[in-house]
Amino acid sequence: MSEQARITSVESLDRFRAAVKEFQLSGLRALGSMSQDVQRMQSWIDHEQPPVWRIRIRKIEAEVNNARSDLERARISRPNDSPRMFLDMQKALQKAQRKQRQAMERVQLLKKWSRTIDHEGMLLRAGTQSLSTMLEVDMNQLAAKLKALSRHLEAYLRLTAPPADFDAWARERDAEAADLARSGEAVDPVPDEAIEPEDQP
Repeated sequence: MSEQARITSVESLDRFRAAVKEFQLSGLRALGSMSQDVQRMQSWIDHEQPPVWRIRIRKIEAEVNNARSDLERARISRPNDSPRMFLDMQKALQKAQRKQRQAMERVQLLKKWSRTIDHEGMLLRAGTQSLSTMLEVDMNQLAAKLKALSRHLEAYLRLTAPPADFDAWARERDAEAADLARSGEAVDPVPDEAIEPEDQP
């Protein structure tokens, strides 16, 4: 062969592969964190808040019923009194009724927020699907190819003389690289503990 390969640093490939793996891990952590945030919000809206407001509404309904009963009993027991004598009781009833309306509005808002967060969660998953595929598949393939290339260069450097049929030798190395890329063998698996769930609010 009239041309020679100029190889200065196989270690550079290994460092680049390590950077690829770190980028992959950081990206997967970020996606996992976003997914957890959405799930926590969905859980808060769909599971934590409804029972809280059901209990609150029952208490407010009891306040409304008590205030109405107090007013009716007072009117029955003192039919000749001026309506102004019952003003405080009327205000208490109106206050309880306002609280009841506000509580019902909050329940309706929770239902609206539930639909909104479900929709936004679907958009988020759809919008990050290509990034997720790139991180989980493409980065694995890239790291596998880099590892295979590093091995091939190390093997090349150990040769005492160029192979007689360099093209055939290169094709064999390419086939090995393709097998590694398909198997993903070159990439260390991302540990489950790498994506740390945040404390629940």
